[in-house]
Amino acid sequence: MNKKILIISQVIPQWYVDLLCAAFDKTDRIEFMTGSDITAEIIIKSPPHDPRSFLSRLKCWYRHYRFVKKWLKKNKKKHYDIIFAVSNPPINSFIGLKLKKRLQSKFIYMNWDLYPQVIENTIKNPLVRIICGLWHKWNDVSYPKIDKMLTIGNVMAESMKAPMKNKIDIGVIPVSVDTDRLKPIDKKENPFCVQYGLTDKFVVLYSGKMGYGHNIEIILQTSELLRKRSDIYFLFIGEGPKYHQVEEYIKNNSAENILLLPLQTEEKFPFSMASGDVGIVSQEEKAAKLFMPSKTYSMLACGMPVIGISSPDDDLSRLLKSGETGYTVSGDSAEELAGIIEKLADDTELLHKMKSSARALAVEKYDTSVVVKQYREIFGQF
Repeated sequence: MNKKILIISQVIPQWYVDLLCAAFDKTDRIEFMTGSDITAEIIIKSPPHDPRSFLSRLKCWYRHYRFVKKWLKKNKKKHYDIIFAVSNPPINSFIGLKLKKRLQSKFIYMNWDLYPQVIENTIKNPLVRIICGLWHKWNDVSYPKIDKMLTIGNVMAESMKAPMKNKIDIGVIPVSVDTDRLKPIDKKENPFCVQYGLTDKFVVLYSGKMGYGHNIEIILQTSELLRKRSDIYFLFIGEGPKYHQVEEYIKNNSAENILLLPLQTEEKFPFSMASGDVGIVSQEEKAAKLFMPSKTYSMLACGMPVIGISSPDDDLSRLLKSGETGYTVSGDSAEELAGIIEKLADDTELLHKMKSSARALAVEKYDTSVVVKQYREIFGQF
């Protein structure tokens, strides 16, 4: 019997659209309600997301809610077998339960970002504390009503359960990576490395968002400690409020061992990601248990050992401790970070071994084909 599925996410990348479509049968009817520009057979266009500030996000959440409310009035006689919602915005848990009741559907919720914990760790304010306390109580009552709760890491699942009196079962499905698209490329054959003169450098790569929750400062401090090592080069690629901080640092310190570039196009991304010899993934320790950086999997797929700036026990540190694929350091030890980088730069045998392990782990556990099977198993239960 063909299923009717409604997928709701105000922001959704094309790779996730493709993954979800692959997890359902080809004969199933899948509708995407999103503000993202995606390619899919049936798209219900909702208001776009504006991530520039917390206030702009709140406005987007409200517009998203208003849109779904109006849509539901026009489509109250519809029926879906499955409603699958992603926590962007986090009010999708509330919206999904409302649709579940009105449209007589099963509701599956993928919690990428843990709210209100994210707000609690970002804004220290008595009023915010009260609001978050009420939010926790609502989660405690509402989450058990969701037919299947998912998240992307075991520590994240533990963090979700911690404030709840009514404990629930939470499935864990990791972020996937296309290991055919993202893979090791010899620097001399990599047009990105050739363009920026990286073919004879040991490249320390930071790629992705440079936000307030990312400890960019320790990487800059490390670059200063290794300034005399002409063979070691720090490459920053991304965007966010700390992009200009890196820009100012380079200018004020005449840092010749740092290259700063904006986010690369989809066409260039596989080549820019494969330019690194070692990747750095940074998190603020106080919020590390609420996230699992997706860039980690891209780096592993490209055969990069990963150095995680994280807490002693979060999903990132657990992944790196599980195999010979990287290291973890605390967020206040530039000397430790510099020592690891020098060790990998000087020990080619160790570097080669860790690169092979990183690539093997990505192919075995995080390749799209592997993760699709996990989603298919979940969807097949409903």
